[in-house]
Amino acid sequence: MMVIQQLLGMSEARMKIFDLEQEIMKAWHVVDDIDLLHENVIETDMSTDDIANVLLGLKGVYSMRFQKLFNTFEEVCKEYHAMRKQNENDYTQS
Repeated sequence: MMVIQQLLGMSEARMKIFDLEQEIMKAWHVVDDIDLLHENVIETDMSTDDIANVLLGLKGVYSMRFQKLFNTFEEVCKEYHAMRKQNENDYTQS
């Protein structure tokens, strides 16, 4: 039974790590968004107000994205430390 629990825990931990990786990759979209804004500023006649509004929108979106990324990171850390502690306990008991 303990082996099954450990395997399930490892599977869940891998999923959390995958989620973390995906969140990190999504964070890089900020570079694409800045490039898009740059292109629009150069190619169109965006007003200062329009640019400011886009920047404020990006700030809000990326604040949420980075908070989600940090929350996922915290979950991965908790899972890792719980598994590590369990493994240490299992090792000392055997």
